[in-house]
Amino acid sequence: MKLNKIFLLSFLALGALFTACSDDDHEYSWGKPAGENTVTFVNEENMVLDFEAQDFDINLIRLNTGNLPELTVPVKVLGKPDFLTIPETVTFAAGDTIAVLKAKIGEGMEAFTTYNVSLMIDEEYTNPYVDSLDVNLIPRFNISFLKEDFKTIGMGTFNEPIAFEDSWEVEIQYSAVLNLYRIPDCIVNGTHWYFRWSGRGASAEEQSFEFTDETGNKASCTVGGDKYYGFFSGYNHPSYGPIYVCVLDGYFMGYDPEGENGPEFDFPVSWRVSAGSFGADYDYIDNIEWVE
Repeated sequence: MKLNKIFLLSFLALGALFTACSDDDHEYSWGKPAGENTVTFVNEENMVLDFEAQDFDINLIRLNTGNLPELTVPVKVLGKPDFLTIPETVTFAAGDTIAVLKAKIGEGMEAFTTYNVSLMIDEEYTNPYVDSLDVNLIPRFNISFLKEDFKTIGMGTFNEPIAFEDSWEVEIQYSAVLNLYRIPDCIVNGTHWYFRWSGRGASAEEQSFEFTDETGNKASCTVGGDKYYGFFSGYNHPSYGPIYVCVLDGYFMGYDPEGENGPEFDFPVSWRVSAGSFGADYDYIDNIEWVE
C-alpha cells in the first residue's frame, strides 16, 4: 500500500539521520533557565493620549506569592521612537505585585500619528512554564500609541443589511482640531469611518455631509480597476478579499433629525469587492443618544 511505503521510507530516512550524526557533529548550548520570579506585562492595549500628555504608564505584575522582597527587573527596549525615553529597569517595592514603567514623551511627537514601542522582560525574571488561569503571560510587549483629540459625542446602533445583515452599538466622535467626525472601529477594530458634517443645527435638506479619509480629504477607492467615492470597510472577505463601502449617487446621505425611528444617520451604499457587488441599500445609525 502507498501509505505503508511512505511510513517505511520515513523510518529508513530517520534511521540514516541518527546513524550519520555523532556527539561531535554539533555543540548544543542550553538557554537561560527560567527565573524564580514570574513577571509579566499586564496587557498590550494600544494607547490614545491627550494632546497635553507628557508620559504614559506601562504596568507590570509579578505572580509570585508569599513574603515578596523588593525586586528590580531589567527591561529590554527592542524598538521605540527617538522622542520616547523608557527606563532600563522597573522596581517592585517589597510586598508589591504591581510596578509601573513610566515612558516619557519628549519633543518630536506629532499628533494623529501612530508610533510603536516593543519591550521585553529578561527571561531570568519571567517564567514561561507557569500557567495562570487569571493572567495571560506577556513577557514581550508590543503596542502602538498616538495623540489625538477625538471625543465621544454620541452613541447609536449601526445597522448593516447588505454584507453582514446585523446591527451593533457604535460611538460617534468628533475632533475639534481636525473639524472631523468618525465612527471608530465601525466594522473592524482599528478601522474608522470618517466624515465631515455641518452638525445637528441644520435640517436634513440644509446640511452638508461627506465621507472622508483620516486627513479630511474626500473618500476615494479603487475596486476592480474602477474608482469610486468610497473607502475600505476594514473587512477582508475570506473568498473575495477586501470589501469597500461605495456611496450611491442620487440618494439622501447624512443626518435626518426626523427619521422613521427618531434621529438617524443614513448612508446609501453598495458593498463591493473586485469581483462585483454584494448589493446596495441604506446602512444607518439609529437609537442615537447625544452626549451633551
